[in-house]
Amino acid sequence: MFTLKMNVLMILTIIMITSFGTFGETISKTNSETKLIADLLAGYHPKVAPTDNGPVQVKMGFDMSYFDFIDEPKELAIAHGFVYRGWNDHRLQWNEADYNGTRRVNLDRNTVWVPHIQAANSAKVTELLESQVLVFSTGRVRFYQSLQIEFLCDMDLTYFPYDKQSCNIEFGSSLYTTEHINLTASQTNGSRVNFAKDFQITTLDVQRSEKSFRFIAPYSFVDVTYTIGLKRVSSVYRAKLVVPSVLTSFLILATFLLPTASKEKITFCSNMFLCLLLLIAFLHTTVTSTVETILGQLLAFSLFVDFFATIMAVVSYNIKNRGTSILTRKDYGIMLQDTTMDGDSGMRAEKTLSPKFAWLRYIDVISFIGFSIVFVIGLAAILNQRE
Repeated sequence: MFTLKMNVLMILTIIMITSFGTFGETISKTNSETKLIADLLAGYHPKVAPTDNGPVQVKMGFDMSYFDFIDEPKELAIAHGFVYRGWNDHRLQWNEADYNGTRRVNLDRNTVWVPHIQAANSAKVTELLESQVLVFSTGRVRFYQSLQIEFLCDMDLTYFPYDKQSCNIEFGSSLYTTEHINLTASQTNGSRVNFAKDFQITTLDVQRSEKSFRFIAPYSFVDVTYTIGLKRVSSVYRAKLVVPSVLTSFLILATFLLPTASKEKITFCSNMFLCLLLLIAFLHTTVTSTVETILGQLLAFSLFVDFFATIMAVVSYNIKNRGTSILTRKDYGIMLQDTTMDGDSGMRAEKTLSPKFAWLRYIDVISFIGFSIVFVIGLAAILNQRE
């Protein structure tokens, strides 16, 4: 029994010694980092760039994780991602052995020099997470920011909804020229980018450029541009816009095949006119300018054809009624005798166009052929962009 108590006491003693040793080591490590930070920042000027050995070599990267158009009619896009910056600062070097083997330390970004780089074409930039600067004993410095960038994207909607877009996010410094920093960029990975709805990524490229101005010669400003290639998912608009527009356009062509002088033709043209106005209104709520798109031009042309067909129908109807022959009383009496008991006339006075106005029918046929060719060409131009 005594031996058992002694063994338990020894085990507890060993655990306490080990715990105090680990706790003491943690305190020692914390004290070393506190001393290290104090030594590094003593006499350090965060507004001064470390340019003792020439321009600072700054490498940046943009790891985009999300992209979408938050207001497509206004050409406003949004991107989420991590912006990375790396450089060397000889003033932030130390000997690891002097600080209990401390290899790296986190510093507040306001206490050290950080290269000023911003999204040049952004409308709004929001920092999602508060970031710190990671410093290594060799003087290597790393700075990561989680940003939400709203920027303008110049869109070409000619072949909507089979269009392809190219959006640029420009990063650069308006404070430092090539005299102070040499900015380079790394290729980012676009396979992990998530899209909310209508687009999918096709390419993601990066390009470095320099802009020279007379007042900073012989130096220049450096820009890094990330180009995002996009392709619209056309299946979203196929059922609710493309197919109704094409079918409505062909129905308008069918009006030229109806009898030249009939009330039904006028009614049909009026209904098609309303359908076209609804389609144009829906298209206008989706894109910036309806006239810029081939689909919008097709609808506008269909509106003109429908207007032309309506005018022709009204003119033909008036000519028909004015050219009606007057029935004699004898003819009218014969028609009454042939009328069935339920009131349905088996013989009616058919109003026909005078032969000298038969050219109206030829105009309908010629219009049908000509407008059909134009419609087929416009439709082929739209569908050709599906490839």
